[in-house]
Amino acid sequence: MRRLTDMLRAIALRAGLALCPLAAAALAAMPAQAETVRAAMVTVGDGSGRSHTLAALMHGQPTILHVWATWCVPCRDELPAVDRFAAGLGAGIRDRLIAVSVDTRPHADIAAFLAELDASHLRPWQVTDGNAGTAFRLFGYPATLLVAADGTVVERFAGPVDWDDPAVAMRFEAFVKVDQTSGLGD
Repeated sequence: MRRLTDMLRAIALRAGLALCPLAAAALAAMPAQAETVRAAMVTVGDGSGRSHTLAALMHGQPTILHVWATWCVPCRDELPAVDRFAAGLGAGIRDRLIAVSVDTRPHADIAAFLAELDASHLRPWQVTDGNAGTAFRLFGYPATLLVAADGTVVERFAGPVDWDDPAVAMRFEAFVKVDQTSGLGD
């Protein structure tokens, strides 16, 4: 199955369809393969001059990793819904949603972009070192990964997610609330 999935992704990429909504939907429907992300290979900054690896930000906790860019029209359309989802998360688990920009523009531009969208519940993380696309095997943006405490990708979504869908919101919130040490929710 993994070989077929990889082959289909390669065909879509070569055909230039990785960002096409139909291709994104087809890729999103493919089941995630058991794989561990290389979060330590990607460093992000928050504009203050401090940098952290994504692995450090994940704190060994189940995490929703959302990767986006300012130049990505579907990302722009989706980010307000991501922000609404973040607003609904409790303060104790809000840091388990990490939204990271892959832009190479100055960090102030990333923060201004989020402010323009009134996305006040998303911290303006930006990749400062490493390649998120390579580290997380992404084929376009936006992309959302559900990453277990051990770094295993539980599920990946290529393209926009309907964050306002109550079923999606419940599923994502339940994922980040799982206490990985006991197997019980917080």
